[in-house]
Amino acid sequence: MVHIDPSTLLPSTGCSCRRHGRLLHRHPAVGTVVMVALLLTVITFIWPFQRLANAVQEGFDQDCAGFAQDPVLGDLWPWKPGSKERGVSLASMVPRLALRGKALATYAKQNVQQTKTNLEALFGVVPYGQRETVETTFYQEARAVVLYPNVIATVAHALTPDVVEVHVGRHSTVHTVPLYVTEKTLVAHVTRDDRGMPAQIAHINEPYDLALVQVQAHPMLRPLPYATALSYGTGEPRHPMGGLEAGDCVVAVVSPRDDETHATRTDRLVVGKVLAKVPVATNSMTQTKLNVNMFTTDLAVKPGDSGSPVLALQEGKPVLVGVVSATMLPTAMFTYVSRIDPIVALADALRMHTFAPQR
Repeated sequence: MVHIDPSTLLPSTGCSCRRHGRLLHRHPAVGTVVMVALLLTVITFIWPFQRLANAVQEGFDQDCAGFAQDPVLGDLWPWKPGSKERGVSLASMVPRLALRGKALATYAKQNVQQTKTNLEALFGVVPYGQRETVETTFYQEARAVVLYPNVIATVAHALTPDVVEVHVGRHSTVHTVPLYVTEKTLVAHVTRDDRGMPAQIAHINEPYDLALVQVQAHPMLRPLPYATALSYGTGEPRHPMGGLEAGDCVVAVVSPRDDETHATRTDRLVVGKVLAKVPVATNSMTQTKLNVNMFTTDLAVKPGDSGSPVLALQEGKPVLVGVVSATMLPTAMFTYVSRIDPIVALADALRMHTFAPQR
């Protein structure tokens, strides 16, 4: 331990002092050592607070200006002059997944015309009625986001049919839950006219409504040029730092529709805010369809936009934080987003594996 004489800490007056009969002059090196020691002490106390400040600054932005200034998303900015006329498409980065196949389904024959709706009819249970089991076809679409040239992320419910249509008469159909999927094919489309690229389901996380799909690397598919960000935050799980907060700006890349079902060839940007870090249920019915991996926004999306990428801003730069999972619009201004966090590591591992489509 270095001992410092307290007398050396006194301010210099430029004069000489006598000690024990000797004439002593202050050595300039002593003052330098003292100043360095004091500086190191100050840095030692400031450094932890500076790291804390930096960690807090790693959060997300509430100002949406970064999206308007981005070279890719800026062309989709809804308030940019001429954005609607340009007709920009990000389909190579945000393709559409088409799932088609066959499934076994059952329904109750109704020989007697129902005069009024009752619970038996609602759940397909007819007293003393016979049930018919048939094989029917199904088809459904959803959006997705290219993470790597051979890895695509989407929502889990887009890869499993939850309702199929059964023709029970010449002009009559019923919707019912499929018993078993007997055949299914998944194809990634960039345009309406392309034949599509064969895809394979690599991972499904139903509780968090997330899925990963593998394809062969193709020139038509390009990874979204933005990093993924952990929207939960980082650090201690009980006290994470830098996560999404209410009021943070978010956007979703969706397709305009020329009618209620068909998407156009262009994309648009829907701008909104985070309303809550957790899913906000409006009733018991919606509560059963939500999960802890969701956060709530006011993004004005529509059915068919499931799987669309949702981005936020960190220090003015877009980052991927999730995919559209469900919406309450127009009943309520709630849209639920599945965080991308649980599949980030798995997606990175899958990019090292090549996918060979079955012939």
